[in-house]
Amino acid sequence: MSWDSKTDYCGLAVANKLQIKAATMNRTGQYLEKLGQNAAIAATKAFGTADAPQCEYTVLAAHTFAANALKLGAITSQGGKKYALQSIHYENGAGVEPKFTAVSREVESGATDANSNHFNVPSFAISPEEVAAILMAAFTLTGTSCELTKCVLDISCVVNPHTVNGGIVASDVHSGHVQVQATIGQYGTTAPTVTAASGWDISSPLTCTDPDADLPEWTVTLSKPLAKATTSST
Repeated sequence: MSWDSKTDYCGLAVANKLQIKAATMNRTGQYLEKLGQNAAIAATKAFGTADAPQCEYTVLAAHTFAANALKLGAITSQGGKKYALQSIHYENGAGVEPKFTAVSREVESGATDANSNHFNVPSFAISPEEVAAILMAAFTLTGTSCELTKCVLDISCVVNPHTVNGGIVASDVHSGHVQVQATIGQYGTTAPTVTAASGWDISSPLTCTDPDADLPEWTVTLSKPLAKATTSST
């Protein structure tokens, strides 16, 4: 028995650093049914199939993606189709394996990076260590006996295909942003304080879950918009 090789639809694998682990095609299509005079289905048509593959990766070694090295909206080619990178998800936590996933969306066959709008991704670091670490230096945490236990990074935009007769003929990207969500354990009498770094907003303020038989746990979300970059071959 052998394992099938996985397709890196999102194009994010890094030799000896980040390895593709699983790929899900997420293929969808539309199906039209029209009724006839007697309320029976008189005509059908299948059309508008499109892929939105999700890739899961394993972090093999510490790695830092340099600023602007990754681009939301970047085009990859696989199996005769073109895909635009739509989102990246990375999370770390105390005592759990880091998770790294990404989603791309099918776009028109003529799409290239030369004629694609995109969003440059800021620098961020990944590590195989099972520890909680603040991502993208999005905030500072203070509070005696307050410990970060999980941090989640989501970098995303909207990839919007334009269709004619169900077929993708053009596309654009918009609404690029970065979001960091932190989970904090309170192990003393002092509640945590989170201060957003420059350029970041606290989009969901610190909120506490204080169960009867456990220690308080806090969550907070910070957000930052991404500036759109446009390149053109004309």
